[in-house]
Amino acid sequence: MKRILLISAPLEESFKLKNISDDENSYSLGLGYLHSVIEKSGYAIKTKNYNTSDEVASLNDIREEISGFNPDYLLMQLFSMNRVTSYKVFKIAKELKNDIKVIIGGVHATIMYEQLLNNFDIDYAVLGEGEKTIVELLRALDKAEDTSKIRGISYRRNGQVVKTEERELVENLDELPFPKHELFITSKRKMACILTSRGCPFKCSFCCLHTISKRIYRKRSVDNIIKEIEYILSAFKNINSIQIADDTFTLDVERAMEFCKEIVKRNIKVKLSCSARIKPSSKEMFKLMEEAGFVSIGFGLETGSEKLLASIHKNITREDVKETFRNLTKVKKISITLYMMLGFPGESDKTVEESVNFLKELYKIRKFGVYGVAILWVYPN
Repeated sequence: MKRILLISAPLEESFKLKNISDDENSYSLGLGYLHSVIEKSGYAIKTKNYNTSDEVASLNDIREEISGFNPDYLLMQLFSMNRVTSYKVFKIAKELKNDIKVIIGGVHATIMYEQLLNNFDIDYAVLGEGEKTIVELLRALDKAEDTSKIRGISYRRNGQVVKTEERELVENLDELPFPKHELFITSKRKMACILTSRGCPFKCSFCCLHTISKRIYRKRSVDNIIKEIEYILSAFKNINSIQIADDTFTLDVERAMEFCKEIVKRNIKVKLSCSARIKPSSKEMFKLMEEAGFVSIGFGLETGSEKLLASIHKNITREDVKETFRNLTKVKKISITLYMMLGFPGESDKTVEESVNFLKELYKIRKFGVYGVAILWVYPN
């Protein structure tokens, strides 16, 4: 049986959340899904997420894993913010085992595959969603078959980087096995994470989601989601809350309401949280969310400047925000968090003041918290 080591390297220090333990933080459902799909395909796989770990300690641990586990394939999840440590891992892997196949995937690999393949000892890049592609690629490599017909990959051939035909997105998300929650849930952890949809149709200028999901929104059936929640609560008795990690859980209002009704109908007792767009929203949906056990909703506002909201293509207005806050006035058990950003092109003392004043205006309608203020970081794509 071929062995696979799946790794996500440490993030740069500035991206690590401070004063929060791994057991309180969300975890990588991307790694969880890949692990489940690869394991289901008959491989011995070990997955290690070092995102929040110290770089030196992580690299030492990776050396031990490669030497002890002796993987045939090293799979690496690349973000722009963990790319530098990932480069060091490529080198370590090839030094310890020169015949190991290094396969990269993730947002940064999808955007920068050509630069990466030209400059580092990498064998293949998986582009876009990886669940179908990685299994096809591994099987082809196992049999020493031609990989040029596999969609959604890039590699070097005769010194040149080639890219195969684009891979279609996973259309029916219910077909995927549940992610491997066991990788992340310890006896101390109280919160589990699930994903009920993929993609977002909007065009916010600061967002890289389109790189993977091409602004195509797909959703799991409510029944499939409920089965995963019931599995988590049955398998992990210490879990008392579930974070829905969707980019925007409430995009389909009717589906969100159906989900809430099913939670109530089945008498599932668990605290729920999610992120959402400012619109669409409705009083009925928020009331049902409260009844279902939602305790928090995070909204991406980014800025209170009408000019900047338009320039970053948020597709919302200040009046939309106030309307959503009015819809939330009767919902007392759900805490509201706003996500803000600073430094968009055109930001000035005036636009910052507009944001501050708008937040004060919103607070009079309905109390909320602000999850810090993120500074704009500019990365490829």
